Amino acid sequence: MKNYTKHFKKAVLSIALSSSIYSSAFAGGYSTYIYSTSGLGNSYAGSTTGSHDVSDSFFNPSITAGAKKNEAILSMSYLNLKIDPDNMTGSNAFGSTNGRDPSNIGSENLIPAFYISSPISNKLSLNFALTSPFGLKTSYRADWTGKYRALNSSIKTLNFNPSLAYKITDDLSVGAGLVAQRYEVKLSTLSKDPTTYADQIGEVSGSDMGYGFNLGATYKINQDTKIGVGYRSKIVHNIKGSTELQNVASSRFKSKTSTPESLSIGLSHNFSKDFQLVADSIWTRWSKLEKLSLNAYDNPLFSSSSNFNWNDSILYSIGANYSLNNKNILRAGLAYEKEAINNRNREPRVPASNKYWLSAGLNHKFDNDLELDLAYVHQFYKTGRIDIKSMGSNNIEGTLSGQYHTSVDVISLAIKKQF
Repeated sequence: MKNYTKHFKKAVLSIALSSSIYSSAFAGGYSTYIYSTSGLGNSYAGSTTGSHDVSDSFFNPSITAGAKKNEAILSMSYLNLKIDPDNMTGSNAFGSTNGRDPSNIGSENLIPAFYISSPISNKLSLNFALTSPFGLKTSYRADWTGKYRALNSSIKTLNFNPSLAYKITDDLSVGAGLVAQRYEVKLSTLSKDPTTYADQIGEVSGSDMGYGFNLGATYKINQDTKIGVGYRSKIVHNIKGSTELQNVASSRFKSKTSTPESLSIGLSHNFSKDFQLVADSIWTRWSKLEKLSLNAYDNPLFSSSSNFNWNDSILYSIGANYSLNNKNILRAGLAYEKEAINNRNREPRVPASNKYWLSAGLNHKFDNDLELDLAYVHQFYKTGRIDIKSMGSNNIEGTLSGQYHTSVDVISLAIKKQF
C-alpha cells in the first residue's frame, strides 16, 4: 500500500502541477500578441502612443482622451502555429522512450477581439475591451518520445477590460482600467498505472477568474511627436480543478499562481502629413513567478510545490505608416522578441524561443465613417533546443533531448465604425 501511494502521488502530481505551469508559461511562450488588427500591421509599434485606433487602449488606456466620436472595432484573427519536433531521444526507468517525431504539434485558431470607446465630455472617454490574449493548443502523437511529459495541452482565455481616459492638458492624457481575466486549461499526458505499470492517460482540467488593472499616459512633445507609456498589473489566479489517472483514481486540487505584470513604452513621429515612424518596447516580468504551490482537497498526499527558472521577456518593434491617399494607409513593422524561455528551462508543452516578426497592413476608409483593416504577420523562431536530464517523477517522465522548429502566420481582419 505504501508503494502504491508513493507511485500514485507522483503520477497525479506530475499531471496537476503541469496544468498551472502551462497556463502561465503559455502566455509568454505562444502569446502572439493578437489584440489589434491595425497594431499587428506595425508589429505593435506605435500602439502605446495611440497611432492606430481604440484597440491601442489594450496597451495604453489614455489614448482615447479628447476623442470627438464613438468608435467600435470588431476583429477576427486566424493564427497558424507550426511546431516541428526533431531528433527527439529519451529514456526512463523502463528503458528507452524513443518514438516517432510528430510532424506538427501546433494548431490553427480563430481569435476574436472587440473594442468600443465613447466620449463622455471633451476631456473624458469611456473604453471597453473584450479580448482573448492567450488561447492556443499543442498536440503530440501518443507514441512520441516525450509521451510521459506531454500529450495534449490547451488554454482558453477571455479578458474584460473597462477603462477611463482623461485629458489633463492639450499635451497630457492619462488613463486607468480594471481587468477581469477568465481562463480554462486542459491537458493530458501518459503515466504508469502504479500497480501494473501499464500506460494510462492522465488528464487535468482547471479554471479561474482573476482580476487586475491597467494604467497609461500619453504626452505630446510637439505637433509631430508623442510618447506613451502603459502598464498592466499581474493577475493572481486561484486555479481549481480536477486531475484523473484513467481507470485508477482522481482528485480535486487548487493552486495559486499569477500571470506577470508588463510595461510598454512607445514613440511616434510624423515626418510629413503622409509618413509616420513608430517604435515600441514591451517588457514582461516573468522572473517574478518563482514558485507554484498545489494543495489537494481530497488527500494531503497530493500537495506539493514547484520552482521556476524563467527570465523577463521583452519585445522591441519598429514600424511605419504611409498614407497613399485620403482612403488608404499602408503599414509595415519589424520586431524582435526575447523570450522568457531558453535552453535551460524549455519544456515540451511550451517549446518557445526568441523570434523575429515581419508584418504588413492596410487601412481602407469607406464612406459613412466605416473602415476596414487587414494585417499579415510572420514570426521566425530561433531553433529551440531541449535537454532535460532529470528522470522526472519516480523516474517515469524520463530524460528528453532534441530540438523544435517553429513558425507562426497570422492573418487579421477588422471592421471599424465611428458614430
